[in-house]
Amino acid sequence: MIYSLYNKERECLSMKKMVTYALAAVVALTAVVSVQGATMQTASAADPYAVSFSGITASAGVNVRSGPGTGYAVVGSIAGNTTVYFAGIEYGTIVNDVFLGKPDPRWYYYYENGVKRYIASAVINGLPPTSQIRPKDRAIAWAIDQVGRTDYNGWCQMFVEHAYGTSGQYASAIAASNALNTGGSLASAPIGSLVFFAPAADNGWYGHVGIYIGQNTMINGRSSVIADNIATSSYFSSRYTGWGNPPSSWPGRY
Repeated sequence: MIYSLYNKERECLSMKKMVTYALAAVVALTAVVSVQGATMQTASAADPYAVSFSGITASAGVNVRSGPGTGYAVVGSIAGNTTVYFAGIEYGTIVNDVFLGKPDPRWYYYYENGVKRYIASAVINGLPPTSQIRPKDRAIAWAIDQVGRTDYNGWCQMFVEHAYGTSGQYASAIAASNALNTGGSLASAPIGSLVFFAPAADNGWYGHVGIYIGQNTMINGRSSVIADNIATSSYFSSRYTGWGNPPSSWPGRY
């Protein structure tokens, strides 16, 4: 049996939102949090990317942390329905979206008195502009939104290509692996890379592939689109063969 994810700490107790790719024009706002200018990225940051955008906190309010994960200290909180102006995104602890229940590794950051502060994307209604983020960010955002779909069963390579805004590039996961797989360890896999698994009878000898989102976890298409922890799954950990970066020509989408 293939095991799936994960029940991470919720960063607030709010229930429902509609996913939007631009913030609604009419929203009840209780406060505004200002953001200072971006500073240099640090080497220890989890794949940071500077981009200016705004989002609205979930109605129950949210935690503010010192780093991109639930293991970092809570350094404050922000009330619900508050507009926050962000300076960029990073990847860290996977948190279930409190509105949709989907696993989200993204953390948004802003600056307070020159210090980075982080809020889980999972408790923010708002996304960076598509045109201003990297292909991997677009691909991961789209892949997260597809969790639960059943029409990619048997089409894992198609799923990762669709996430990256392309199709028909490789006939199967094993074909993509033959072209792209570096053989690198999972510990060295970059966010957004393709993670590959050996051909076997139960995958029709076509192999398997998913999109790596950190914390030993990939989003992949099987009986449903799902996030799987590779390290804790005997099925996936025994068949892992390496990772590879998607071609630079793949644009990503959401």
